[in-house]
Amino acid sequence: MRKLMLVLVVGVSLSILSFAQEGVNLVAIYDEIDKAFASHSPDAISAVLKTNADSPSYELFENYTLKKTRQLIIRNDLQFAKEASLVVIDNNVENFDAIDLYSYIDKAILGEEQKKQAEEEKKQRELARQAMLNAQAKQQIQKRGTYQTVSGTNDTVGYVNEEQISYSPLIWTLKLGLIDAMFQSVTKPESYSSFKYGLSAGADIFYPTELFVFGAEIFGDIHFLSLSGEGEFMYSVRALPQIAFAPFCKYLFLRAGIAAYPLSSKDWDKTHSVETFVSPAVGVGFGNFMIGETRLGAHFDYYPLADDDVKSAMEMSASVLFPFNVNEKTKMGLELGVSDVLFLRNEGMDNRIKGIFAIGVGNVRK
Repeated sequence: MRKLMLVLVVGVSLSILSFAQEGVNLVAIYDEIDKAFASHSPDAISAVLKTNADSPSYELFENYTLKKTRQLIIRNDLQFAKEASLVVIDNNVENFDAIDLYSYIDKAILGEEQKKQAEEEKKQRELARQAMLNAQAKQQIQKRGTYQTVSGTNDTVGYVNEEQISYSPLIWTLKLGLIDAMFQSVTKPESYSSFKYGLSAGADIFYPTELFVFGAEIFGDIHFLSLSGEGEFMYSVRALPQIAFAPFCKYLFLRAGIAAYPLSSKDWDKTHSVETFVSPAVGVGFGNFMIGETRLGAHFDYYPLADDDVKSAMEMSASVLFPFNVNEKTKMGLELGVSDVLFLRNEGMDNRIKGIFAIGVGNVRK
């Protein structure tokens, strides 16, 4: 009985020692596999597996290697993961887990490559598109000549052809009034009213600088046809320089100049129109205001000079110019305007309301 107990104790002790030794060997081999993965060396992984191919625990080494390979997938190190799984397959072609893992990694790599290829193709298409746009812009500039940048109004930047003698910020518009219709109303000494037709012409000029905007308005018209048949020719001429203070408001102008309203009449005893009137003119204007290519303008002028018939006089006007043809150098447009010239007489008044339909042409600033 004692001998049997002794044999059992010795057997158990030897088993424990063998198990402990096997555990030490497993830890050492796992450590070698860790070092092989740390060095990113498929050859080192293969060497560890081949060296321990006859070990009863070889399956554990393969499983540990596949575990480390899955960790590489998580870190997106797909190429090395593919090589590590291939090492396991090379050493054991019957390891189907390794085969499945290799297939998964290979598909993931293919997907990444296709994604990168698509991104690269998109990048190349965008580069090609930009190159085409640059080439078109260069070709257009070459057709127009050599250009340099200049500052424009409203803090814009444009281009001016260096073949021109010099760049000028001058803005001009010429107008021809094809229809200048006037309704005249005289209250005293006798009541009289009539529609009259005529033609008109004018020009607006603006020269903007950093601190000031200099300008001028020149306008003249003639009414030679009265619908009620009177033989009367009525003229009006005004020339008013104007200035705006750009830091305050570059669209609000102070105006000062001269205005004249000559009269040639064979029927004055019937119309009693104000005879030839000439006076200095002072006023305020709102001009050179653009909404896109549409231009707005308005002004109020006072005529302080009095005579035996007229105590005071004034004129109010507003206009809008709509462009219908714009090219590189000029633009043409349709201007609609309305004005009211009022003469306050010693007795009664002479009021002249005008509606103007004009064709305008002006320069295009680059």
